[in-house]
Amino acid sequence: MKRFAALVLAVAGTSFAATTPVTGNWNIYGDVSGYPVNETCTFSIDQDNQITGKCAMAEKSYDVKGTLADKKLTFTHAGEYQGQPLVLTWTGTLAEDGSLAGTIDVQPLGYDGTFTAKKADEKPAEKPAGL
Repeated sequence: MKRFAALVLAVAGTSFAATTPVTGNWNIYGDVSGYPVNETCTFSIDQDNQITGKCAMAEKSYDVKGTLADKKLTFTHAGEYQGQPLVLTWTGTLAEDGSLAGTIDVQPLGYDGTFTAKKADEKPAEKPAGL
């Protein structure tokens, strides 16, 4: 609870931040030069708007570092393509509905792409009555 309160105070001035904090689990979908991107990420944010966490794709997990400034979220993590190490930089904007959308920069290949993200459900959906 203290961490949530610190998050709210850290991003005071952005009214949507209290209702759609960055902290938590995210499902990210995108495309880089025709290749689909599908990741699950878990983000934490400190009082200085520094983001840490992990992103997982293709059964590998990578440490995340980034920042939140106003509605703009930027984070990076390592990756790999055909044995070549990569650095992926994600830059997105938080929308009023809590979603995130933006661009992906893949270095040293020089490829770019786009992505969208939504927070993962915190708890499973309830089964409808009678089923």
